[in-house]
Order: sequence, then structure tokens, then C-alpha cells
Amino acid sequence: MKKDFRFKGKRPDDIFEAITVMAKRARQINQKRSEDYPIQNMIDPETDEVFENDIDFDSFEKPASLAMIDYEQGNIEFEYEKKEEIEEGKETETEE
Repeated sequence: MKKDFRFKGKRPDDIFEAITVMAKRARQINQKRSEDYPIQNMIDPETDEVFENDIDFDSFEKPASLAMIDYEQGNIEFEYEKKEEIEEGKETETEE
């Protein structure tokens, strides 16, 4: 991400909502990377030998930066949970 990133889209009415949406998207991006490049598979459990990989993780764009770009371009769709769904989730947690 460029250091001079400026949001060019329409300013959101609720900045906290925008931050929450971008944070959730960043977690999704990070989870996908974890699935694509599992680090634990780079060590042989029998010999404890560490395999060298050709992946330069430092060259990857940061998940938060990608989420901000996705938000700016309108590529993130989100909706609120209905109140009933939230209440059902709370009931399930208390039963366990």
C-alpha cells in the first residue's frame, strides 16, 4: 500500500462500521493466506528439518491495506445480523 493512501470514495456515515467491515475483511484475507501457505508443513516432524521456501512473506501486501482498497472500491458486501439471530446465538452459548 502506498504511504499516501487517501480514501477516494464516499465517506461512510458511520466510521466505526467501516472499520469493523474492513477489519473483518482483513481477517478473511489473512485466513486465506494461512490456508494457502501453511507454515507448520514447512517442518518435517520426523527429523525436525526446516524446509527452505521460496515465499517472501514480506513482499505480500498487508491484509489491512487490501481490505481498505476493497472497501474503497466497493468490493465488500455486508449486512447486519437480525436481532433474532443474535439472541439465538446467546441462548446457545448459555446452554453449553
